[in-house]
Order: sequence, then C-alpha cells, then structure tokens
Amino acid sequence: MHRRWVGKNVNLALLTNHLGEFFKTRDFEAMKGETPKGYQILAANSSRFRLRGYVCLNIEGKPEDFVVESDLCKEKKEHDHPVLDPFTRMFLGGYPFLRRFKSDEAWMKLEKELLQYAENTVLRLTGSSFSEDTTS
Repeated sequence: MHRRWVGKNVNLALLTNHLGEFFKTRDFEAMKGETPKGYQILAANSSRFRLRGYVCLNIEGKPEDFVVESDLCKEKKEHDHPVLDPFTRMFLGGYPFLRRFKSDEAWMKLEKELLQYAENTVLRLTGSSFSEDTTS
C-alpha cells in the first residue's frame, strides 16, 4: 500500500499510535519507532493473518503532506532447495506453495483493511496538528 495525503495537517505521532492499535486489535505483535524521515511500525506473528514475514509500515513527511506505505518483508525461504530431485520436489513443493498462496491472500486482505482504517483515521485526525501547535 502506498497512500499520500496533502493538506490534512495530521499529527503524525498520533496517527502512528492509531495505526499501531490497528495491528494490535488484529493479534499482531507490533513495535513503533521513529526514523529520520518519520515513524515506522513493524508487526508480526498474528494468529488471524498468517503471513510469511512481517509488516513494515512507514509514515513519512510533514503533517500537511505525508505518505503511509506498507510492505510485507518476506522471510527467507527455507524450503527452496534447487538441488532436490523432481520426485522429492513433487512431494515437498506443494506445501510451501500453499503457504505462499495463503500468505499472499492474507496480505491482500490485510492491506485492504489497513487502507480503509488509515483513510478513516486520517479523516478523524484532520487538523490535529493545528491543535498541538496552538497549545505551545
């Protein structure tokens, strides 16, 4: 997912907290942190979304012009052995393929939910950066 918002003036730290909660309510273990360009959330090990890897979500930019980008960082493929004979691959190849297929399917569902949640959250938080600036 790659989505850009312009002119919303959203408090990005607050947006990061809300997006972190999105992952926690879906049984992910999530860690939030700051990066030189903004914020990052790493989420993994969900019992509801069986992904082969972990989610890396970046929130970058300024309150009035920012991007939310997600990516599935894949695990190293343990079952891809180019040396196996065709007979062995026939029996072992189905399970890893099925796992990859199920993971891709779960990733597409998660991305759809994440985009909808992010859209609604940005709508609710529009102007939240202004209220922070006026209290200083």
